[in-house]
Amino acid sequence: MLTTPLESLKRYVDQPSGTFDKEDVAKVAGMFAEDFESLGFSVKLIEGQKFGPKVLATLGTGDKQLMLMGHMDTVFPRDVYVPYKDLGGGRAMGSGIIDMKGGVVVMLYALREALPKLDLDKVRLTVLLNPDEEIGSPESHDLILETASRSAAALSFEPSGIDGRFTCARKGVTSVEVRCEGIPGHAGAKYKECASAIQALCAHITKLYTLRDDSRDISFNAGLITGGTAENVVAPTAKANCEFRYFNEAYKPELMERIAAICAEVPVPGVTTAIEFGASHPAIDLNEKSQALLDKALAICARQGIARHHERTGGAGDISIAGQAGIGVLDGLGLSGDKMHTVEEWAYLDSLPEQIALAAALIEEVSATL
Repeated sequence: MLTTPLESLKRYVDQPSGTFDKEDVAKVAGMFAEDFESLGFSVKLIEGQKFGPKVLATLGTGDKQLMLMGHMDTVFPRDVYVPYKDLGGGRAMGSGIIDMKGGVVVMLYALREALPKLDLDKVRLTVLLNPDEEIGSPESHDLILETASRSAAALSFEPSGIDGRFTCARKGVTSVEVRCEGIPGHAGAKYKECASAIQALCAHITKLYTLRDDSRDISFNAGLITGGTAENVVAPTAKANCEFRYFNEAYKPELMERIAAICAEVPVPGVTTAIEFGASHPAIDLNEKSQALLDKALAICARQGIARHHERTGGAGDISIAGQAGIGVLDGLGLSGDKMHTVEEWAYLDSLPEQIALAAALIEEVSATL
């Protein structure tokens, strides 16, 4: 049951929900489901396989559908998550406080404010909260796209940044795992007969970083490296989990080919290398339909005396999946703050009422003009 935005924020943040902690995500999904039901929504919990359930909430019988989007998972597993803590000065910290439990709080309380003003015989609201956004939404991708395909527009409640931004343009991101298999042996007595998987992997990674191209906004990152068994053993295996990002979706096949070519080289004789491309968020850029949503949002901000701007961002998000349906999309309706994806993640608490008022007005105006 909804109480106040701040109390709800504390309750959600204090429940860990790391992407791979299925039971924890299920608990927070249950909390969200109850709160949407308290607003009159019909709620389904769609069970996942590897990840937690998806929350699908609907209200209204109209022909035109407005999609509201968010995610429940965080990058923080239970053993490293930080509970809610008031920092004073109008700030608070906690795992997922802006990315994006605070965004779901904004969504819920904006709906509570907007619903009495909506004609639910003409418009239908559909809320989709997914459990796997932080790793590319592998189990949610199809449902996001299917829901967006039945919608006229989509609003997403990812953080609004430290300076209050909207975004209709996000980079695409594709993950790639590079695995090397070497010939192990004693590092002092048998090294001439061995082949180090770690040495080969390091050579590959050094070349992979040359994919970065600032003129085309292409980035590459090796974020996690594992391998070897002991310092006195030539490494039998080594693995790197990497990603590359781009604003232009047309660059993706080219980059995949270049990665494959680099990893087909043999920098260390005796070492074999395999690659596997994984989950991907598509790229999306500002289009005419999204511009119309952005114009509405900026006009509301002007009326409410809020300073906001549009920004293309390298961060990936599910709004890019929804945008593949050819509808207008707008992101950045969540809390303001900083330090996402770190244990120092914090929010401006003053942005709670501000963002709720903004989102409520936007939901009302967009619903009236679908």
